[in-house]
Amino acid sequence: MIGRARIDLGGFIVGRIVKEGRTFEMLLAPDKAWEAKKIIREEINKRLMEGSKKSRVSAEELLKNPKISIELIFESFTVFEDLRRGKKATDGDKEAVFNTTDGRIIASHILLEGEIHWTQTQRDDERDKKLKQIITIITKNAINPQNKKPHPYQRIEKAIEEAKVKVDLMRSAEEQVDDVLKQIRAIIPIRMEQVEIAIKIPSAFTAKGYNVVAQLAQIKNEEWQSDGSWVSVVSLPAGLQMELIDKLNKLTHGRVQTKLIKS
Repeated sequence: MIGRARIDLGGFIVGRIVKEGRTFEMLLAPDKAWEAKKIIREEINKRLMEGSKKSRVSAEELLKNPKISIELIFESFTVFEDLRRGKKATDGDKEAVFNTTDGRIIASHILLEGEIHWTQTQRDDERDKKLKQIITIITKNAINPQNKKPHPYQRIEKAIEEAKVKVDLMRSAEEQVDDVLKQIRAIIPIRMEQVEIAIKIPSAFTAKGYNVVAQLAQIKNEEWQSDGSWVSVVSLPAGLQMELIDKLNKLTHGRVQTKLIKS
């Protein structure tokens, strides 16, 4: 099977990481790797929302995560320099880059930081799902500034197609809306319908609360009160207003104060 000809991967896909000029490759089960990447992304988003100083997931944390079984994701813990030629990575290269020859740790680095060659079906399905979410968000929150009316779903969809927008499979739909809007403005007149809200977060929740606000809204004015509370005026898409308020209420156990200033 190994030689110059393309080898049969037996339904597995290649995961690759390049560090310090050296290449390391391993075989992964596509569906299980896909689910693991979603779990990792959810954990990173959770840490960002909570204002954690450490948002990245380490290889050691990944190996201890009860939701992820590294043994079921990787075909084996054999590490290659060139998998399709059957050339294994040397212990010296592994030690020099990862300070270990343990294939499980190197596998974790590939899953966390590497390039994974997803199947076309996975790419197509995830792209369609993300695209529908993006279009739905834009349809609910954007208007045609010429007539002050929302654009129909199909018009947004066509504009995205004409602009040849590329969807990032591993970023959330919410994170990509602004980028998509910038690209389709050359096709159709469009802008997000914005609202302004005044917010007061008690001192006990300011660190995490600030991060929640910063992820969903633009902070226009802010002030720290003598009691340690944080007061701000923020601008955000109208359709995200309730999401922001719900998250702040959950975080502060209902102690946040909000007031709609401009709609």
